[in-house]
Amino acid sequence: MKTSYFAIAIALAGTATPVLAEEALAGASVEASDAPNEIIVTGEKISRSLQDTPTSVQVITSGDIQKQNLVDVYDAIDQTANVTSTFAKSGFTIRGIANTNVTGVGTGDLATVYLDGSPLPRTALSGPLDLWDVSQVEILRGPQSTLQGRNALAGAIIIKTADPTFEWSGKARVMLTDKDDERRFAAAIGGPIVEDQIAFRVAAEHSRADGFITNVTTDDEKAGFREGDMIRGKVLVTPGALPDLRIVASWLHDRHSSGVTYSLGLPGTGWDDRQTAGNRPTIDKTKSDIGTLDASYDLGGGFSLSSVTTWARIRTSNVYDGDNTAADDAYGDLSQDQRTLTEELRLDLDMGPVTGVFGGYYSRLNNMHDRSHSVFSLSPIDDLGLPDSIAPFYPARLHINTSQFYPQTVENLALFGDASWEVAPRLTLRGGFRYDSERQVRANSNAVTLITELPDPADFGPYAATITYVNGLILDQVAAANASSPAVKTKFEAFLPKFGATYEFSDDASLSATVQRGYRSGGSGVNPGRGALYTYDPEYTWNYELALRTQWLDRKLTLNANAFYIDWKQQQVNVQLSGNIYDYQTINAGSSRVYGFEVESRFQPSRGLSLYGSVGYTNTRFTDFTTTIGEVDDLTGNEFANAPHLTLAAGGTWESDAGWFVNLNANYRSAAYQEVLDQSTRQLKAHTVVNAKIGWKNEHFGAYLTATNIFDKKYFDYSYTNGAYQQYLWAEPRMLGLTLEAGF
Repeated sequence: MKTSYFAIAIALAGTATPVLAEEALAGASVEASDAPNEIIVTGEKISRSLQDTPTSVQVITSGDIQKQNLVDVYDAIDQTANVTSTFAKSGFTIRGIANTNVTGVGTGDLATVYLDGSPLPRTALSGPLDLWDVSQVEILRGPQSTLQGRNALAGAIIIKTADPTFEWSGKARVMLTDKDDERRFAAAIGGPIVEDQIAFRVAAEHSRADGFITNVTTDDEKAGFREGDMIRGKVLVTPGALPDLRIVASWLHDRHSSGVTYSLGLPGTGWDDRQTAGNRPTIDKTKSDIGTLDASYDLGGGFSLSSVTTWARIRTSNVYDGDNTAADDAYGDLSQDQRTLTEELRLDLDMGPVTGVFGGYYSRLNNMHDRSHSVFSLSPIDDLGLPDSIAPFYPARLHINTSQFYPQTVENLALFGDASWEVAPRLTLRGGFRYDSERQVRANSNAVTLITELPDPADFGPYAATITYVNGLILDQVAAANASSPAVKTKFEAFLPKFGATYEFSDDASLSATVQRGYRSGGSGVNPGRGALYTYDPEYTWNYELALRTQWLDRKLTLNANAFYIDWKQQQVNVQLSGNIYDYQTINAGSSRVYGFEVESRFQPSRGLSLYGSVGYTNTRFTDFTTTIGEVDDLTGNEFANAPHLTLAAGGTWESDAGWFVNLNANYRSAAYQEVLDQSTRQLKAHTVVNAKIGWKNEHFGAYLTATNIFDKKYFDYSYTNGAYQQYLWAEPRMLGLTLEAGF
């Protein structure tokens, strides 16, 4: 099968019809600039050049996406200093801080992905994140709480798709890879509907990969499959009757699904022979529908009004074999249906020395379908905390049946502002604020039954009283997990200030200092072991940052750096309350500090050669963290999980006048702990991944050979013990591919 796809592709390469220039193949840029190589940052609501932005931000342009063969946002993440993908491309960390949580659960996230202004819930992070027809990705490191709100304590990722234009353009791409037999087919087309007034753009992509995992129980060679379908339409309106009005409306429909991700550590298996043995299917499905209406109107006199309205419905479903073996020890299903409405109204001002943005924000998240059903087994001794002496009298595993329903709504209302004032030549003061108010409503219904039949005390003679007592302990724990609670209402308010200053040493060098407060709201959760709702308070950070921006050699070389220190208080952490492994919940019990730096550079020594490089260093530590897991454990001094100290990235692209093209890039991640509790060794090993893209292009057509993980570096993203075996989230092996691109 794999050979036949490559044969077809090579034949197509020989007969392809030329159609457009590299700009059409890569996609339109986000915003025009007077300087041809100037990068514009838009994620902070005000469009500024990268050199005028003190925030630590990595900007990946449409050209970068095309040259470096970046397929999804996780490829961009792994090329960014102090940012790493986690759990087989289902999450990420920024400066060592996970996007969802550090050790707790949390109603909100610590970092959010925004797609054309719409915040994506964590359940969508395996969904609409492919980079086809994307014009720019901005990865903002450090708190964005002032401008983005509740879910941006660690940072934010801003994805901007290509807008329509009044010039006809189109492009198409075919991508094939060998080991996972991936096939991607994508196209985009756009142009005017009414000259200079209405334009459209439509983009679509279909992908399918067989994956690397074989199920030895069901004889399924495609158990680790991945597939996706995306279609996006956008309309641009600039009416002649109102020449200062600009409206962009978009709609996205996206489906992604995938199979098994964990490999079972069976004897003789590993990196090159990935196997699972589940007797039940494991399939994750995400269906996303996202609409955005972005309107702006120039009021004149340096003022403009902007409105961004988004509506999203994200539906996820998952069936799984929890033990990944032929036994029926654990299996289940879960589903969510989240609907999010947001409205942001902004007044932008540009009055020479004073620029800024002021606005209001409203969002409502409605998750009224949060259901799960599972059957799993527990050890009476290890999982329920009962004494070793009962082992001869009880089964090694007790099977439990659970059904859970956790509906939730979250309403958020905020006022915000961010401004800069050039108080003297080369000296600019910066300030901002956000007043954030949030209301949450959460209910709980948890039904738990014991499937395994307990021993009959009458069969144990003199031990009957003991068996009766132990049976009672087990049944009490099962009964405690059964609960149906009325809705719990919580409300949180926060004021988040920001202060800063920038001094320009010259037109090409500046130093900025910023102090700002970060925030994640409190919330409520459900203790699975007790079936009870609980609440917890907000957590806060104070963030201190220095930013150096420089350009050299007639602005051919850009060298930027940020240094930061984060003081984190009232941290939401997960704690175990008893020997029952399901008796856990989130409380405000921690504090920590994080410090480090990022240095990033771009260099274009000649017209055909461009280079980039970066280094990131992060040091995370809990300064106060005591938890109870059977006994009191003081975890003070432990590091965050998935928080490597060092990340490095470098790459370059060479393009000849004859059309030959070579890109080589590499990224390095130092070793890290995979959890907070066990830090006896750094389970996640250091690794370097090298990729390449080599080919030829002309004004209308491109054909390339690609290689990812060229040296077949072997590493995993997570591993845990499953009975007698280990489960592994292995990284992707070396893969070779062919890419064909064309446009008009």
